[in-house]
Amino acid sequence: MKKPTSELISVSYAHPAQKQAAQTFANAHELNCQLLHKAQTELTLNFTEMQIELIDLSNKMNLTVDFIGGSLGHRKKYGGGKGQTIAKAIGIKQGKPIPSVLDATAGLGKDAYVFACLGCSVTLVERSPIVAALVKDAIDRASLNIEFTDILNNGFSLHNTDALKFIQSIDDTEKPDVIYLDPMYPEKKKSASVKKNMQMLQKLLGHDLDTDDVLKAALEKAVKRIVVKRPKGAPVLSINKAPTLNYESKGTRYDVYII
Repeated sequence: MKKPTSELISVSYAHPAQKQAAQTFANAHELNCQLLHKAQTELTLNFTEMQIELIDLSNKMNLTVDFIGGSLGHRKKYGGGKGQTIAKAIGIKQGKPIPSVLDATAGLGKDAYVFACLGCSVTLVERSPIVAALVKDAIDRASLNIEFTDILNNGFSLHNTDALKFIQSIDDTEKPDVIYLDPMYPEKKKSASVKKNMQMLQKLLGHDLDTDDVLKAALEKAVKRIVVKRPKGAPVLSINKAPTLNYESKGTRYDVYII
């Protein structure tokens, strides 16, 4: 689990009514807690009446996860369905059973939500308790909406733990069809093309150092395939196994390792 540091991030609340929830989270992760207007760290996880949000106080940006409205809700309605490149990468095919997916680097849950909208049973693993709190809050809010019922019924569970440990602990009777990896990599240079939410996550999380080990473990636990999301033009991961095939979309490549 990725432990947040009190020098970088604190926990805050918008109103005294949210103080108990904020304080409980802060205590669990050894972080300072205060009213939002008193926060002095660069980042703060802020509890409000409506949602939990990550705020970059230095750059005046905020980040929430929403599985019903916003860009994810729009993608569910108009995102291309089974014709999407990411759907092909995980093995979605007409007339074939829908695969179960372990998203071992879930982040904000965007790709996991796409898999769920395609009918997959999805297990999300996220190492950062801060990011996991944002996703859990989004799941809790979405669960109140009838549009999310089928996704919950199919399976959409979140685990705040280390990906490598989680994969290694998978029992032979519980292996997922697909293990999906989207590791965070350092940016070579600052770019306007880097979305603001990614800037915040890079500041909070840094980049993944154990991706090769996670892939090696995944090769032992997936039933059908492992999919690694990479920037287009980036080298494949440095293990002694080449991808079986890959799929490309604008700016992204999916390296597929068939079992």
